[in-house]
Amino acid sequence: MKKTETGQVLPGETTPKAAIISRLEELIRPLVESQGGDLVDLQYGMPKRGRGFLRLFVDRAGGITIEELTRINRIVGGLLEVHDVIPGAYTLEVSSPGLTRALKKPEDYQRYVGRLVRVTTRAPWEGRQVHSGILQGLEDDQVCLKEGESVLRIPLDEIARARLDIDLKKMSKEG
Repeated sequence: MKKTETGQVLPGETTPKAAIISRLEELIRPLVESQGGDLVDLQYGMPKRGRGFLRLFVDRAGGITIEELTRINRIVGGLLEVHDVIPGAYTLEVSSPGLTRALKKPEDYQRYVGRLVRVTTRAPWEGRQVHSGILQGLEDDQVCLKEGESVLRIPLDEIARARLDIDLKKMSKEG
């Protein structure tokens, strides 16, 4: 890995952590897909002291069961023992992304049409950085979000974070 005199990684070079994450995704994604799941997110960290962690967030259409997550945990654990990608001791955690899951890929914006979402933009968009509304889909790399009576169009590259939200008013009426 090449660095500048100040220690910054040069463009096109990867840090050891980025290389580990890339290799983990390369190994784990096909395995999760072979089990009928979708690897929503992968988080890896190795603190200066203590054990590292590898968190996998897995889902599938219609939701994922604890039994499926347990099976994926066992299979991924075996795979990682064979490939020895992570240096030192670490904890493997496999869970669902939860009710307020992050929207990471363009397909997520199509999959959750009609759901309440919260979108945070990189810079203020139409006067605000946080927008909440009903997801209308993705058109021409723009997320369409219905806020009240108007539809807001936010370019994907302007979105810092997006996640499903819970409509507590609707839930209390249903309960």
